[in-house]
Amino acid sequence: MPKSATATTARKPGPQVGLHASDANEFLEKFKKAWETRDADLAASLFTRDARYKENPFGEPIIGREAIHDYWAAATAGQDDIRFAVTNSLHTGYVLIAEWTCAYRDRASDRRRLLAGMFFADFYGHQVRAFREYWQSRAL
Repeated sequence: MPKSATATTARKPGPQVGLHASDANEFLEKFKKAWETRDADLAASLFTRDARYKENPFGEPIIGREAIHDYWAAATAGQDDIRFAVTNSLHTGYVLIAEWTCAYRDRASDRRRLLAGMFFADFYGHQVRAFREYWQSRAL
């Protein structure tokens, strides 16, 4: 094989490797901690600088780690006594899919609420580069 062909086809492994079970579990634990402690810095650290976060399937995505930070800070500001749990999860290739519930006390109404949802997280290395979630809410 000519040297030029070897040089163009031989590549060093990059950061994009398949998601391992330990990576998925670590992400889920950090996601849980970020939500339950309302830690927008921790939440934002789970995403790439240019991540796309789609919280509403009909709305525009939230783009970038800073915007995701601000979204998390605002979304959790009205929540107290937060209990997040993953009920099912699956990872394949670079994608993590999780079904979850989150119960909290709404600060404005002082009533308990329950969210139930799913998310799809597409990873690049150990951070999420594309995130879509769908959820429903009801009073407890």
